[in-house]
Amino acid sequence: MNPREVLARHGSSFHMASRLLRRDDANDVATLYAACRLIDDIADESANGAGRIDTFIEALTTGDPAMLPVDGFAAMVERRRMRLDPLVTLARTAAHEARYGRLIESESELIDYCYGVAGTVGELMCPLLGADPVRGRDAAVALGIGMQLTNIARDVLEDAGRGRRYLPGEWIDGRSAATIANADPADRRAMQTAIARLIETAEQHYALAETGFALIPLRNRLSIRVAARLYRAIGLRVRDDGCQYWLGRTSLSHPERRQIALRTLLRPASNAPQPSA
Repeated sequence: MNPREVLARHGSSFHMASRLLRRDDANDVATLYAACRLIDDIADESANGAGRIDTFIEALTTGDPAMLPVDGFAAMVERRRMRLDPLVTLARTAAHEARYGRLIESESELIDYCYGVAGTVGELMCPLLGADPVRGRDAAVALGIGMQLTNIARDVLEDAGRGRRYLPGEWIDGRSAATIANADPADRRAMQTAIARLIETAEQHYALAETGFALIPLRNRLSIRVAARLYRAIGLRVRDDGCQYWLGRTSLSHPERRQIALRTLLRPASNAPQPSA
């Protein structure tokens, strides 16, 4: 699995932002992305996904990262002296989802899930970006959680069609994934309210993430800020379009992404998320 090709194919926002990274850091970020993507794809697509991921978990916990078929991953782990505990947590979260599906019941369960699949990625990214992994952890985790909340807000209908409900049941009176997928007009208002709440929760996490950007060296800081703004813009588009989830996935065009990136580079403080009062 070639990491740069994986990033270009599946991570349009990250791929655009990664062009601003220092070359060696960009290669390592792509390698980490490919490893996380591999685990996610196996959980989603493989009939024996959980079993395959269990094999990776055993390899990671016993110090054998070469078991992950990602070009350069084991060498990166050794060179960077990476702590792999967060990746093990990500893999365990993915394996659980592959086995049992996902029906989120509470906000705390939602945040725990987002940490498992994305906050962990923030932790792993810290040393690759040149940030102190201890001082930068909270902000990095917050960014990962904010991005995952944005993904959930964007993909409500698609996820429901696969039998998964990430919107907390307590927010939507326990409506099932099948009910969400049907998108009956009688159910839409409750769902729209929940999605708007989801985006507001993401905004709080993006604001916390902003407080940690100063810990990242300048060039890499610009890159990660662009990535954050691109992701955040998707959630804001969902909100501004009325959270009409039944219309399908919201996306940004390439010119829109380019415009956001340029604005972020020229005026880093413009349109920054603000902490809630």
